[in-house]
Amino acid sequence: MVAGMLVGTLCAFLVRLLDPAVANKAGPDWLWSGGRQDLVRSLYFRPDGTFRRYGRLALVLTLVAGVAALYWIVQHV
Repeated sequence: MVAGMLVGTLCAFLVRLLDPAVANKAGPDWLWSGGRQDLVRSLYFRPDGTFRRYGRLALVLTLVAGVAALYWIVQHV
């Protein structure tokens, strides 16, 4: 059940990133543990919720690297 909630939250976050009508791409402040001052959020987004210059590319590369790492771990278990 927890895994399903995590996957659902991730999917909702990714769909929101692709929606051009949404101005605040970072999502609500409660989504981040530190709110607007969260360290991870500040790597990808400005305080107003828009992407930094290479924030979208960095986020996609981070997600791809995470999936590749999980795949590698599963293969070696």
